[in-house]
Amino acid sequence: MASRANPAVIGGFVLGAIALAIAGLVVVGGGKFFQHRQFWEANFDESIKGLAIGAPVTFCGVKVGSVTDIRVVVNRNVSPDKVTTDVMRTPVFFEISADRIADTAGNEVRFEKDAAGVKRLIEFGLRAQLELQSLVTGQLGINLDFHPGAPMKLTGVSLKYPEFPTVPSTMAALGRSLDDLNLNEVAQDIRQTVKGIERLVNSPEVKKIFVSANATLARVDTLAANADSKIAKLGPALEKATATLNETLDTIRVLTQNVNSQTVPAVSQTLQDVGQLARRIESETVPGANQFLGDASQVAKRLDAETVPAVNQLVGQVRQLAASFERTSDSVRLAVEQIRQLATTADAAVQDRQPLLYQINTSL
Repeated sequence: MASRANPAVIGGFVLGAIALAIAGLVVVGGGKFFQHRQFWEANFDESIKGLAIGAPVTFCGVKVGSVTDIRVVVNRNVSPDKVTTDVMRTPVFFEISADRIADTAGNEVRFEKDAAGVKRLIEFGLRAQLELQSLVTGQLGINLDFHPGAPMKLTGVSLKYPEFPTVPSTMAALGRSLDDLNLNEVAQDIRQTVKGIERLVNSPEVKKIFVSANATLARVDTLAANADSKIAKLGPALEKATATLNETLDTIRVLTQNVNSQTVPAVSQTLQDVGQLARRIESETVPGANQFLGDASQVAKRLDAETVPAVNQLVGQVRQLAASFERTSDSVRLAVEQIRQLATTADAAVQDRQPLLYQINTSL
């Protein structure tokens, strides 16, 4: 009779298998089963050649998700005579890990439909843009970055997931700029320019210009040779003239020093003599005149006291004489003052002359 299986052992094997399966899913899935993933749809108005499922989705250069699906949607309700590029679109679906983006407080920024955080970022100019990952392979990725002032382009036909606004890639913008150019007109302008240059180069006038230029260069060479010979002849004469000029400058320096040593002391002595003369005149003439005036006043007073009725006329004459002496004293004082002013003016002239002599010495 066969032995009965142990239920505990069977249960242990089952639990172990379940645990291994969960661990395998965690390892293989990279923990995606425990992440909060947010799905978005983007419609790029350009070729998405090079974009594949699994391509990275970056936020300002930091990977925050990946492309999950790419589809081609065709509008079959358009009549054949109205077929345009708008009848087909290639929606790209990608996921964003919520735990990869946070605000300054450490809270997760929800990239879900109508979430306040992502709506605010989109208002600030957050857009999806195709980005070249490798020049060798030509693989593309999606980069989420801020483009302030960029229009919010949405198709409005996404039903399952919220639609993320997009902007053209750098290559697409460059291609559109080239498309705006009329290449035929540019090529025509280039051809006309080349023809004009060809006519100009081959014209007889240009050939004459080259001939004239060669003749002019020959004359310039001849002139340069003549100038070299003349300069060589002028060399000794220039050296002699330079030596003569140096001797003249030395003579002028000596003459200036002699003028300073002889003229300035003589002028200073003259000014001193004038000053002494002025002081002597003032010391001798003014006191005598004052003494005479005092004596005349005393005589007048005595005559007034003794013979007032008899000598009134004489007293008047004496007073007139005293007034004359006073005017004479004033004239003497005025003469002394003028002599002082003359001395001051002469002294200033000497002072003014000294800087002039100093400038002459400096310039020499």
